Amino acid sequence: MSHPSPELTAKHEAVHVVVAPPRTASTAFARVLWNNPAVGYYAHEPFEAGYFEGYGPEHAWESVRDAVDLSAVVGAKSGNSLLIKEIAFQVGERIGELLAVATSVPVFLIRDPRLTISSRREVKRRAGSSLEFPLAETGWQALDRHITHCRDNGIDYVLVDAFDFRSQPASVMSQVSARLGLDFDPAQLTWEPRPDMALSNHRTTGVDHFFTRVLNSKGIEPPMETVPELTEFPEDGGLRAHVRWAVDLYQHLLDDPKRIAPRS
Repeated sequence: MSHPSPELTAKHEAVHVVVAPPRTASTAFARVLWNNPAVGYYAHEPFEAGYFEGYGPEHAWESVRDAVDLSAVVGAKSGNSLLIKEIAFQVGERIGELLAVATSVPVFLIRDPRLTISSRREVKRRAGSSLEFPLAETGWQALDRHITHCRDNGIDYVLVDAFDFRSQPASVMSQVSARLGLDFDPAQLTWEPRPDMALSNHRTTGVDHFFTRVLNSKGIEPPMETVPELTEFPEDGGLRAHVRWAVDLYQHLLDDPKRIAPRS
């Protein structure tokens, strides 16, 4: 299948890409961008079903072509730009394909891995699933490779810490919007709950515990979580050691000059 870049750029005024490990407030981040009048379409994790169900890349790009028309979600739009939000481990080694369709600087989201990984385990507990999952599905190994890919290939990028985004959303999102070539209005930080929306193209039946909180929300919620101790993660399967490694990576990324820091 030919690469979809020409088709997407012909259809959309701009294509914006957001990539993150799971449980980094990436859907809430995307919802702020949904509210921008220039962003008319949203593709939610198009590589998800391919990762979990073995589909080829054509399935992901078909999901992108069938992106949600946001005028039916938040009202009339002045533009038809496309927003693609993806989870790092799901796009995996196809990151080059995904970044190639972006017409603006890609955005990578991060959050303390002790919070992201404990949150993923909690969601799986609520869903009645096993708390165990491959370490690759924390998303941190993939994110490390994605950022290295950008550095090695001279691709500019933006890095946003979820703590900053949730603590000072107006400051962070005004800067992100400027980097994406979008206007920003603080009104974009609030919205109407949409618990009826189905986002996943993999979990298509029943309650999707991964998105119940954000779809029931009315806006950005400040970070109130307590960071768990490393000793709260089991050593079995190497999880505790992996969390320790991911925390080191996270701390290193906080010093990345590409990170957007809130303005005082």
